[in-house]
Amino acid sequence: MTTTTRQATAAHTLTTTAGIALFDRWTALWNGDFSDPEAFLAPGFRIRFANEPGRGAATDAVHGPAGIVGMISDFREEKPGLVFSVDGTPLADAGLGRAACCWYVTGTDGVQKSGIDLLEVVDGRIATVWSVTGLRRFAD
Repeated sequence: MTTTTRQATAAHTLTTTAGIALFDRWTALWNGDFSDPEAFLAPGFRIRFANEPGRGAATDAVHGPAGIVGMISDFREEKPGLVFSVDGTPLADAGLGRAACCWYVTGTDGVQKSGIDLLEVVDGRIATVWSVTGLRRFAD
């Protein structure tokens, strides 16, 4: 395994307050608020899901704010009524320009599943997201 260490620069400066605001916008996007995604998503935005084998190619092809808005819109049409929520306070690492947070989704049947997202933030906008979704809600 290769480890990469990044140096903090002005372009990668990230505060906890900024991380919370980005997660609020990211969560609102997943809840169907598609207003002004360019305000918080970088032009070259990418998302990486830890998908089951064979499903990664479609999501790996998502690029830019319009790409993720289209993907989430299609997802919400297939699974209407889901509500996404941040679970706890996001953590931000200014040196790496990354923020992480647990989240959960509640289905129309009341079933909840948890996940974790890691955001790479460049120039104040989300450039890359790595996302993992579990099969149940995290235990307290």
